[in-house]
Amino acid sequence: MNHLLDVLIQQIAENALQNKAFLIGFSGGVDSTALLHLFAQLRQSKNIPVRAIHIHHGLSKNADDWLQHCEQICSEWQIPFISQKVLLNGTCNIEAEARAARYQAIQQVLQPNEVLVTAHHLDDQCETFLLALKRGSGVKGLAAMPVQTTLFSVPIFRPLLTVSRTALAQYITEHQLITIFDESNDDTRYERNFLRKQVLPVLKQRWQHFDQAVARSAQLCAEQEQLLQELLTPIFLTHLAADGSFTLDHFSSYSISKQRQLLRLWLAHLQQPMPSQTQLEVLLNEVVNAEADRQPELQLNARVVRRFQHKLYLTPLYQNLRDYILPIQLDEVIELPDHLGEVSCQQAQQFAVFAWQQHQLSIKLPENYQQLTIRFHYSKSVQISAHSTKTEIKKVWQKLNVPAWQRTRIPLVFIDEHCCGAIGYFINYAEF
Repeated sequence: MNHLLDVLIQQIAENALQNKAFLIGFSGGVDSTALLHLFAQLRQSKNIPVRAIHIHHGLSKNADDWLQHCEQICSEWQIPFISQKVLLNGTCNIEAEARAARYQAIQQVLQPNEVLVTAHHLDDQCETFLLALKRGSGVKGLAAMPVQTTLFSVPIFRPLLTVSRTALAQYITEHQLITIFDESNDDTRYERNFLRKQVLPVLKQRWQHFDQAVARSAQLCAEQEQLLQELLTPIFLTHLAADGSFTLDHFSSYSISKQRQLLRLWLAHLQQPMPSQTQLEVLLNEVVNAEADRQPELQLNARVVRRFQHKLYLTPLYQNLRDYILPIQLDEVIELPDHLGEVSCQQAQQFAVFAWQQHQLSIKLPENYQQLTIRFHYSKSVQISAHSTKTEIKKVWQKLNVPAWQRTRIPLVFIDEHCCGAIGYFINYAEF
């Protein structure tokens, strides 16, 4: 089975990873054991840095035994070994939860210049393609797994995507390697196991090279996705603002297909999961194409797409601060809610100077005031110049180009029940 070693060497060369260090994801099963053994051989001839990591999910009664087995194998092969235990909450999608926890644990131990190597193979690629097909994915999803990618900020290398599960099992037999078996692999409630146990055997029995044909289709989809990005990226960059927002200038002149793809590129640029087809249609119809005087928004996972002045912004889910009242004393620093930082209040003769982030607001203190507070909501009119008339605060925010969702996140200084100004934005001269 020198062929597998040749495949590994070729993939390292083709992906320009000769000068990288490799962290092998090692579960102790057939696939990862074959992968680790290949790297152990390669290390002897190429002298490349190799480590192994085992993630203990605690989902099986055998998990401790698996950890001990993996540690022993690495000791015998003289490969530095790391184990990480992760705690799972047992959500309805345990596969996704375990995957996220696994990559978070790996991210903590990954060294500079080190790449995570996984044992994904041809059969895995076929399963990934069919799962994407089941979800109704486009060419990006149907491209399945690339040889190199980044997930959860972890660089990943999959050198065995052209190698079948059968070939890896033969490699294990030939080298008389000991592996563990995860009993959950027989549980067809999991989608991949269902495909592996009940669907793909039937397809392969009818069409012997079905998995190879699927891999070719995935490769063609990957090439089409790459071409699409190459053609649209220059256009996308004309819409991408320096602050990460997406300008809608001339956007309506594009075809619907082009609009959809540009929005996908924007979300991908911001490292967001791709929206469903339905979510994308809502984004176009109810946010992008909403009336000009509206402030529409759409929640996507834990983020919100918002439109303001012909631009789209992606923001976190913000806490409602409308009813917050935070007392503050002179020469005091207070913590604001929802990760907004701190406000300090310093006395300078007859003035109180409020500082927040890079902003300041200086207010003359009346003689008989009772309380200073920080708030985030005010609906009455204000006078932002000594020589101007009072104006609705909504129109003041509009004039200052402050998006609607930021207006209730800017600290307002109150003396008793009088709004005296917004830190960094205006003084309300009507109160002085």
